Amino acid sequence: MKKMLLILLILLLFFGGYIIYDSKFKDKIPILSIEDEVINIDEIYIYGTHLNLHGNIVDGDDLQLVLYNGDFIEFDINEIEDGFNLSEYVNSGLYLEDIPRGNYFMFLRDKFVDDDGNEQYKYYSLKNISDYKETVYYTFSNKNNKIIIDNEESYPTMKMNVSENTDENVYDIVIDPGHGGIDGGADRYGYKESDFTLDLSLKIKDILEDKGLKVKLTHDVGQLSQNDRLEEYGTHGRAVVSYEVKAKYVFSIHFNSNVSSSVNGLEVYTADNINYDFAKKLVDNIVSYTGLNYSSNRINKVFNGLYTRTFTESDIESSIQDYLDNNRQPYDISTKSNYYYIIRETGGIVTGAYVDNRNADIIGNPYVKSNVGAEAYLMELGYISNKNDLDNLINNMDKYSSSIADSILLLNVDYNV
Repeated sequence: MKKMLLILLILLLFFGGYIIYDSKFKDKIPILSIEDEVINIDEIYIYGTHLNLHGNIVDGDDLQLVLYNGDFIEFDINEIEDGFNLSEYVNSGLYLEDIPRGNYFMFLRDKFVDDDGNEQYKYYSLKNISDYKETVYYTFSNKNNKIIIDNEESYPTMKMNVSENTDENVYDIVIDPGHGGIDGGADRYGYKESDFTLDLSLKIKDILEDKGLKVKLTHDVGQLSQNDRLEEYGTHGRAVVSYEVKAKYVFSIHFNSNVSSSVNGLEVYTADNINYDFAKKLVDNIVSYTGLNYSSNRINKVFNGLYTRTFTESDIESSIQDYLDNNRQPYDISTKSNYYYIIRETGGIVTGAYVDNRNADIIGNPYVKSNVGAEAYLMELGYISNKNDLDNLINNMDKYSSSIADSILLLNVDYNV
C-alpha cells in the first residue's frame, strides 16, 4: 500500500511539474544556437535618442546587431580598426524611439551563404564588460516607453526590455533661459540678455506643449530674484535638470556680445563628433524665419552658423593653473571635453563632463559619470551689441520662437539624425 502511494505521489509530482513547466514555457521563443566565441562590449552609451555600443568583432560576411524575440530587428554596424560600433557619431546609432514594446535578446549576427548556396546565420552573444551593467532610457512622451538594457543569464547575452513608462517626471525637452537673477548676461543699448532669454524660452515652450511635448525650463518666472543666482550643478542645477527629468535634448538660449558693434549674426554651438544634420536644419530655420545673418566669426566654425569647441591643450593648462592658484584640485579635463558646461555637463561621459565633488567648496555634477546624456545646443541668437541684431530680435520674437520650436518638432517625427 505504501509503495502504491509513493508511486502515485511521484506521478502527481511529475504531471504537476509538467503542467507548470508547460504553462510557463510553451510560449517561449525558439532558442538560437550560439557560437562559442563571445563579443565583449566595453562601451555603452546613449546621447539624445541614440544608443551606441563598442565591442570586439569577428570575421564575417554580413555582420549586424540584431534584437531577437522570435522575430528579428536588424541594425547595421560600423566596423572600425579596433572592433565595431553602431556609428562614428555620438548622436547616431541605434534609434531608440521606434523599437516596439517587448523583451529582446541582443546578438551580433553573421549572415553568409554555405557551400550549397543556402543562406545561413551565426549568432554571437554580447557580454557587457563596461562599467554600466544597466542602462535606462525614456522615450518621447507620445511613445511613453521605458527601455532597460542589461544582461540575460540564460544564453547568456545582453537584453533590452521596452515597456510602458509609468514615471510622470519624464520630459522630452529642457530649455535653458541663459542667465537670470543677479546674472543679467551681456548688456548694451539699455538691454541685457536676461531681458529676452526667459520670454523667448516661454514662447518656445508654449508652442511645443501645444504640440504635445513635455518641456521643462531650468528656471521659470519668479524663481530668481534680482539677487539670486541659479547654481550650475547640484540638485536642480542648470546642467542637472535634464538628468533629473530624463530629457533627450537641451536648448540653451543666449545672445552674444562683442566690443565691436559691427560683429553680428547667429552662432549655434554643439558637442564634438556629432552628425550635424539636425544642427544644420536648426540654424537654417532660424536664419530663414528671422532674417538673422550667419555669424562671420571663423573661430571654432564647422558650418555656416555652427560651431564646436572643445578644450585645447592651452585651455587645459590655463584651467589647471587657475585651480592650483586657488588651492583647488584640478579636474580631469581632456581635449575631448566640450568647452561650454551646458553642453559638456548635460552629456555625461559622452561629452567629457568632469565637474565632480573633489573640491569641497564647489558643488559638483552628480551625473558626471552618467552614460546617458541629453543632446545639447547652445544658441547665441545674434549680438546684443549689434543694433540691427537687437532691433531684429525686439521686433520679431515670435519668428525666433517659431523657428526654434519648429526645428525641435522635427525631432519627434522620426527625424532620425
